[in-house]
Amino acid sequence: MELIDSKKKKLEGPSIIAEAVKQGNTAGYPPATALAAVAKETQIAGAVVKQFGNTVFLSHRGKGDNRNKMIGRAFNVDTGKNFITNALDFISYLQEEGITHYTTWFTGADFLNGFRFFQRMTRGTDTQIGIAEREEGGYIVYIRIGKDPIPEGF
Repeated sequence: MELIDSKKKKLEGPSIIAEAVKQGNTAGYPPATALAAVAKETQIAGAVVKQFGNTVFLSHRGKGDNRNKMIGRAFNVDTGKNFITNALDFISYLQEEGITHYTTWFTGADFLNGFRFFQRMTRGTDTQIGIAEREEGGYIVYIRIGKDPIPEGF
């Protein structure tokens, strides 16, 4: 995977999504199909698209009793260290928005290693991160976002 260090060159959100899809972030779909689906998903009412560095987070907030919960995913072409910083910044953003629970799923070890690092970084805080393998393959991550400040990245 070609990574683009956001400290040297910051890309626009659509370019990040397109590059991530091109590099295989497609959940098994052909890239053109995946890109069309993501483009449509960003237009769903209430979709939240946030960019930190060269990582774009696409999420959906719950309604009613679930208004403080969110599901989503990341499209990343940034370096590993920057991805960790970007994700921690995103979790801080969610905390500011009153989100208490965030769930994401993915395949591949790149994101898995990042979430394991987040687990270590948030030990001793009231934010908890659980990682599990999915029967279908890949991983699912549950984040319970507390009130303690989220640690900063690198």
